[in-house]
Amino acid sequence: MINLRKTFPDKELRKFIVIFYTVGIIGMTLPLSRPVFIWLIPFQFLLNLAILWISDRTANPKLFIAAIIAFLVGFFVEVAGVNTGILFGGYAYDGGMGPELFNTPIVMGIVWLIMVYMGVAVVQRYTLHPLYLPILTGVLLTVYDFLMEPVAMWLGMWQWEGGSVPLMNYITWFIVSVALAALYPLLKIRISNRVAPILFLAFMIFFLILNGVALIEKWIA
Repeated sequence: MINLRKTFPDKELRKFIVIFYTVGIIGMTLPLSRPVFIWLIPFQFLLNLAILWISDRTANPKLFIAAIIAFLVGFFVEVAGVNTGILFGGYAYDGGMGPELFNTPIVMGIVWLIMVYMGVAVVQRYTLHPLYLPILTGVLLTVYDFLMEPVAMWLGMWQWEGGSVPLMNYITWFIVSVALAALYPLLKIRISNRVAPILFLAFMIFFLILNGVALIEKWIA
């Protein structure tokens, strides 16, 4: 049986992330290739999940419990949000995020799972305090969402009523992120993953640059 952790060591995974997101930025920037790269978005999140699984060295088996809860809570929060408009504000998916259940892409559960995991992995490098850890993770993921939302609308991943992101969205993102991150100190899980912070940084740079590209396109138009 192939040992993926030996086949893909952390150093090689970090190199792959740099190359992968560099290509992604170029592909999303060029109008000709953009539709193909948008179509690949759901597969990108699945690949990110695989990278985090391969590079994870966490000894606590309760990590699986935290991951499943994050997937289920994240997905059904999105289901409630998109079908009621109460939690985040009024928005709708545009069909570019893969198969849907209850008007919600199933991959959104994976998005919440990996974002909370990466956020906690980053914050745990600085503090393990059971109160500070979830709050700082919530702040970090809300900043991420702030960078992501304009790009998501620009790429047609989803659209907000009125064309702007309501404050309610960021408040809910913070609350849900804090609640899911709180599982880690509660279950005494300390993530051991040297690749996760690099992947999270790649996410942030990816959306930061694409925000700039979207603004330039609007200015030119």
